[in-house]
Amino acid sequence: MLRNCRFYDARANVSYKYFPRKDSQMTQLASRPEDEVRHALEVLGGADVAIVAGQLTHMRVTTGGFLESLRGAATYRVAVSDLGGALASLTTTVDPATARAAQATETVWRGVERDFGLFSSSAVGEILGASKSNRAYASALRQRGELLGMQRKNAYVFPGFQFDRPAGEIRPWVRPLLALAAEHERSAADVIAWMMSPTTYLGGDRPVDRVTDPERLLSVAERAWGVEW
Repeated sequence: MLRNCRFYDARANVSYKYFPRKDSQMTQLASRPEDEVRHALEVLGGADVAIVAGQLTHMRVTTGGFLESLRGAATYRVAVSDLGGALASLTTTVDPATARAAQATETVWRGVERDFGLFSSSAVGEILGASKSNRAYASALRQRGELLGMQRKNAYVFPGFQFDRPAGEIRPWVRPLLALAAEHERSAADVIAWMMSPTTYLGGDRPVDRVTDPERLLSVAERAWGVEW
């Protein structure tokens, strides 16, 4: 049961207290998720939404539908607010197609980071047995076409799926895949997006699901990138 709880808005220096409805009212609300969200946001409307979302993460409740609806609404409002602020700071107009492409790219990056990790240059050096402080090692490998890396937030990062971490090695398909990508004029970002995307050439699997089968991976890349429209 969602118990009485207090949220504090540091910017406004005020707090907001939530009092749950009676069980009969909560049962009625559970059948209408949109009403759950509307009521919750009315109660919490003056609070900082990011703080509310953080508080919800640590709550223990049995009314899962209510919690998920409220968390989703709060996350949506935070995302819209952040995106609006970012767009407002631009000096040029962003068309919808460009915005969608940027969003799709960010989704791919977050998927890589969540599932495999995005490693810094120094972390790569450590994985491969170089000095932890040797940031130039990963850079040299990338420039030679032996390591897949992409600039993100003013620094190069390297997807974890290209490493055999127990062996401390770069997987054997990385260099020939990057050479193949260059031949077909594919950027590092293109390669990463392709690795993370399901393909009919693999029966709906993603190339990243086949990193232990280099021959199959390279064969599929050749077929996929060699298609002419």
